[in-house]
Amino acid sequence: MTRPSRARPAETELAGLPALTPVPTAAERAAEAIREHIFAGRFRPGTALPETSLARALGVSRNTVREAYRTLVNEHLLSYAAHKGVVVRRLTTADVREIYGLRRMLEFATLDGLRTGTCALEPATLAGPLAAGDRAAAGDDWLAAGTANLRFHAAIVAAQGSTRADDFFRRLMTELRLGFLALVDPRAFHEPYLRRNHDIADRLRAGDLDRARATLDSYLADSMRQVVAAVADAPDGR
Repeated sequence: MTRPSRARPAETELAGLPALTPVPTAAERAAEAIREHIFAGRFRPGTALPETSLARALGVSRNTVREAYRTLVNEHLLSYAAHKGVVVRRLTTADVREIYGLRRMLEFATLDGLRTGTCALEPATLAGPLAAGDRAAAGDDWLAAGTANLRFHAAIVAAQGSTRADDFFRRLMTELRLGFLALVDPRAFHEPYLRRNHDIADRLRAGDLDRARATLDSYLADSMRQVVAAVADAPDGR
């Protein structure tokens, strides 16, 4: 007696199924919550992150927090310190120079792509971070001004239309925030760069890519020099 063959769905039927968006695990959500606090400047370099307290605050297990820690250590955002456990990492001057070198590659790649037509920049994507920076400055909120600054440059990179470039740049800017937090006078640092962001945006909108590139070049050189100096003067700076 032969068994009846099982019906198999046709390939065309399977192709009609909608693609599902992967759901982040608890550890991934915990890592993103910590990452976002670092990006926004709420966790300063050297801040201890007690495992039990963080697990309670996030409503997850300690094992989940440990897994999130491992992810963020690999991203150079956290480190292990003797007698303190896991802490928010302090950048070195070598870190800052490497971050700015990679930042240059990504931001200048957008300008090159605008010239060749492989990138498309919507002026509205720059307007939001510029306005947020202006509001933060008017309210004397220089932590928020620093966040707006990072978002403005992320919008430049986003013109490449690459999710990988966006993700990588976001991680770079999260690391760079740790350098910003070493600055003694955040207003003296951020205020001029908010104005220079407007200059860059004006030149991009006008299609003046040569002047936009020159302005961005000097911007990044000046910013790197100041952050390197601040990190070198900070505790454990080197």
